[in-house]
Amino acid sequence: MKAIRTIFSSIFLTLIATLFITSCNNTSNKDQQANQATADTVKKEVTLSPESKNLLYQFPTPFEVTMMLQRAKAGFIFNITNPPTNVTKYSTGKAKALNLGVYSADLAYAATYNYIDETNKFMSCTSKLANDLGIAGIYDPNLVEKVKKFNNNKDSLVGLVTRIFNQTNDFLSKNNRNQVAVLVAAGAFVEALYLTASLNQVAADNKSISTVIFKQKDNLDKLVTLLTAYNMDSEINPVGVEVTKLKAIYTNYGLEADKKLPQQKAAEIGDLTQSVRDSFIK
Repeated sequence: MKAIRTIFSSIFLTLIATLFITSCNNTSNKDQQANQATADTVKKEVTLSPESKNLLYQFPTPFEVTMMLQRAKAGFIFNITNPPTNVTKYSTGKAKALNLGVYSADLAYAATYNYIDETNKFMSCTSKLANDLGIAGIYDPNLVEKVKKFNNNKDSLVGLVTRIFNQTNDFLSKNNRNQVAVLVAAGAFVEALYLTASLNQVAADNKSISTVIFKQKDNLDKLVTLLTAYNMDSEINPVGVEVTKLKAIYTNYGLEADKKLPQQKAAEIGDLTQSVRDSFIK
């Protein structure tokens, strides 16, 4: 079941934060209607084959990637994340879903390194986007207190969000929200890869971080395959085009596991991942 703990771990944190925020703020009818309109823009669905649908749940969580970075002794650099102030500029359902994924990866990055202030900022971003997309409010309100309890214990927090995976999975499946899930998956994967590639450029010895990038090849192939199922969808097809550009990382730069990457090559990979990521957060 390791693979099934996908981008939804970050969505779990999103929804937990949303419960806290929405418990303190009443949304007007006008705002609710606007949020519903946003959610509706990403409800158009194509029929996925069983194989493609399975791929939707076969990506690593951003937590798994950022924990690999921590084990590789990579540092935390806040200014490589998507600025929290950007959250107000995402107005379309597509942009909100992509950046829910992006901010979920940033949230995992901050939480993994136990940067509490930054974690709270990204929780605020992800909670807003989740609420706008209409995927909030399905969790036990007591989870808010549990999150506070586990604030300084990453293992317990990850265990908590893992245990509630099935509830989120059922919600998205029963409400026919595969398109949202695909966009969030793309945003989370690309941001996690971008963070890794950015840190790889400043590492004194980048062998370990280069290995983290190398280990994402299979996941990139799965994501490209999944996006291909939506190649007739005008919203998702451009995302697939951008993500497919990342395949060059594994063919053009001599990237190998447990091998130091020359600085120039690391910089070129960094530029490539940033160009794809920038197309999501612009």
